[in-house]
Amino acid sequence: MAAMASPYLKASTRHPHSFSKLPKTHFAPPLSLPLRSLPTSGTRPATRISASLIDPDGGKLVELFVKESEKQSKLQQALSLPKIRLSKIDLQWVHVLSEGWASPLKGFMRESEFLQTLHFNSLRLEDGSVVNMSVPIVLAIDDPEEPGRVVH
Repeated sequence: MAAMASPYLKASTRHPHSFSKLPKTHFAPPLSLPLRSLPTSGTRPATRISASLIDPDGGKLVELFVKESEKQSKLQQALSLPKIRLSKIDLQWVHVLSEGWASPLKGFMRESEFLQTLHFNSLRLEDGSVVNMSVPIVLAIDDPEEPGRVVH
C-alpha cells in the first residue's frame, strides 16, 4: 500500500492550489470536406447544409399587427368593445402575442387550449399536428361585476 501512495506524496506542496505547467497546445488546421462526402448511390442520402431560419411552431408566423390602412377602422371598432385594465404582466403577454413569439396562438388561450397546455404541455392544432406549448398564455379576468377591473 505504501508503495502505491509514494508517487502522490512526492508531489510538490509549495502551491497546493496551483496547477502543474501544461504542455504547449497545438491546434490542428481546419478540416475541409467536400459537401458530398458520402456516395450518392448508397442507402444514405447526401448531406444537405441549410442556412435558413427554423419554421415557427404551426408552420406559419402569426403576427397580430394592424395594417396602416385599417388602423382607423380598428380604432373605431375598439371604442365600442368593453374595456378592461391590463396589468404590466398582461401587457407584456400582449406584446409576446402580437409579435408572433407565441405562434400559432392568435390571442390569449381559451379554456380548451389552456387545459391542453396544463395536461399535455402541447397544443393540438386544427390540422391534427401537435405544437409544444408548455406555458399557458392567458388573460385572467373575472366576471364583469367585479369593481375596478372592468371599465365602462
